[in-house]
Amino acid sequence: MSATTNEISCNLNSACDCVHVLSSMVQVMAQRAGVSDKQTNRMVLAVDELFANIAQHGYHGREGKVDMHAYCKDGALSFELRDYAEPVDDAGLLSADPPQPGVEISPGGLGLHLMYAVMDIVEHEALADGNRWRLIKYLHKENNDET
Repeated sequence: MSATTNEISCNLNSACDCVHVLSSMVQVMAQRAGVSDKQTNRMVLAVDELFANIAQHGYHGREGKVDMHAYCKDGALSFELRDYAEPVDDAGLLSADPPQPGVEISPGGLGLHLMYAVMDIVEHEALADGNRWRLIKYLHKENNDET
């Protein structure tokens, strides 16, 4: 794992219990950015959910490589996870309109709903040899309060 003041990176195995490593990375980055404990816990859940989705749906429970890069730049905290699983056809996966509160969600969409609820931006890019996922949280005071 490499670390500087504004970024941290590591390589994870999707088939092992790396969630503690991932959670620690999110917590360290959030602490460095001055994010509240409540918002930090929410971001941990969102990033953990993304990792779980990659492991379950991308690698189907088999061993696979996931590169994690977190950085704080231009007033935003970003978490990028890059997998080498089959590229996801994201037509309809990440719509322009995130799920709305009060709308019933199918069990298969709970993880995405959580990511949309916690993060300001949820992005996916299909690559020739995998996928790049980006979760971004703006560090505005109104997005980082305890409410």
